[in-house]
Amino acid sequence: MSETSKTGEVSRRGLLKTAASAAGAAAILGVAVQPAAAKMSQKAVAYQDTPLGDKTCDTCSNWRPPNGCATVEGEIAPKGYCRIFVLKR
Repeated sequence: MSETSKTGEVSRRGLLKTAASAAGAAAILGVAVQPAAAKMSQKAVAYQDTPLGDKTCDTCSNWRPPNGCATVEGEIAPKGYCRIFVLKR
């Protein structure tokens, strides 16, 4: 059966298909254009450029060589430490 009648009116089925397609496209596009999360300041995470025991930035899962972090802004010392340390697995 056609999604439009002989008078040119859109059928309920056609309208629902179009609405579902539009909603799906909006969901996909909405996910694709989300901005990246902002990094936290060193002060907010109590960053220090010395280790806390065996916890060092270069053993953290957020470490980005040679001197960066995925979640903390600024230059990060490989042997530094902060409160959001997560050991690499």
